[in-house]
Amino acid sequence: MPASAAAASLDGPTPTSSKAPTAEGTPAPASDDPVVAEPPPAAGPQPMSSKAPKSEERAEPEPEEATPPPKRSSPPPPTKRRRGWKGGDVPFARHGIGARGGITMIPTWLLKSWFATHTNALCRGGSIGNFAKERGIVQQDGCNYYIGGEYIHRFNRVFDLAASVGYQRLAVPPGLWLTDKEYDASRPESLASADYTEIDMGFIFLEIDAIARVPLVVTKDVEFGIGGGGGLGLGIITGSIHQTSLGAAPTGYTDAGGATAGTCNTPEDFADTRRCTPRYDVSEDGDMIPPDESDLSSPNPALFANCSKTKCNTSDLNAFGYRQRQGGVPPVIPVLNLLVSARLIIKDAVGIAVTGGFQTGFYFGGSLQYFFGAKRKDQVGLTAAKKKPGRVTVERGSRGRF
Repeated sequence: MPASAAAASLDGPTPTSSKAPTAEGTPAPASDDPVVAEPPPAAGPQPMSSKAPKSEERAEPEPEEATPPPKRSSPPPPTKRRRGWKGGDVPFARHGIGARGGITMIPTWLLKSWFATHTNALCRGGSIGNFAKERGIVQQDGCNYYIGGEYIHRFNRVFDLAASVGYQRLAVPPGLWLTDKEYDASRPESLASADYTEIDMGFIFLEIDAIARVPLVVTKDVEFGIGGGGGLGLGIITGSIHQTSLGAAPTGYTDAGGATAGTCNTPEDFADTRRCTPRYDVSEDGDMIPPDESDLSSPNPALFANCSKTKCNTSDLNAFGYRQRQGGVPPVIPVLNLLVSARLIIKDAVGIAVTGGFQTGFYFGGSLQYFFGAKRKDQVGLTAAKKKPGRVTVERGSRGRF
């Protein structure tokens, strides 16, 4: 008998283990209950043991790879508005068309630089003030004007580029013009150098102006700005200048009283052509053939032209044979325009501009404008700030989109 069996017999009967083999063949735990035969395992999947492993033996899940947070876009650099700027975020139409017009004049003091006597159109009726008389004006009447059309492109709310075409009238009343070089106050006979001058001219202008206006008021309904600018262009001359010599030993003539001696002694007498009346001068006629007395509107043996206080008969002057068209006028002249302007725009559609300046004479007028096209916001006046170590700098602002 084996030793183990003998030992067991000495201690008493050996209990029979109730431990049945499991499905996996693992012995079941011991028990004092009598052995009970377990039913055979059912076919199909068996439930797994719910016994969890010890905490220290539990498999730790692998840590998931951390997803970096999305990068936050840096805020745009701060903006700074230039001083005096308003309304940069109000959209506006960039295209416009308009009609312009006004009055224009050549100042007497400017003509005085070349002429001892002259005539002018000063838009003030026929009266001549002392200031004008002292500067040689002998006749004053009429008013010159300009009219035209324009296209406006607004690059931004400050800067406009305007292309225009139009007509400007340059006419003055006829009268006796005497150049400053020809007149000698100590020699009354120098008055004979004067010419009866007829100026009926104008020019068609083609011009481009650059205008900057500071927007003082900008709302959705109204915009108002003041500024100025300048432009260049060409003027195509129309009309003519005709001159007829006053004649030797000038004196006066009236149809009723005939010739009147001693009436044309000073330039001031040129204000009345009945006191200083043009008459035929053989030295001025290249053909040296005097007109027939009957060729004159008021026949007279001295061959005086028939004149009123301010005007002489053109047919009589033609009868002299030397009424000449001035040939020194160029067909095209340069046009320089300097201007100041204020403009009111209503509902971003209707503009009213008032403009004055100098362009072959001083002028004052206005224009009515209509704006249209896609509207855009204006970026002029906005500047972007950049931070640098130790200081802050400001970049130059955008000039707006074209």
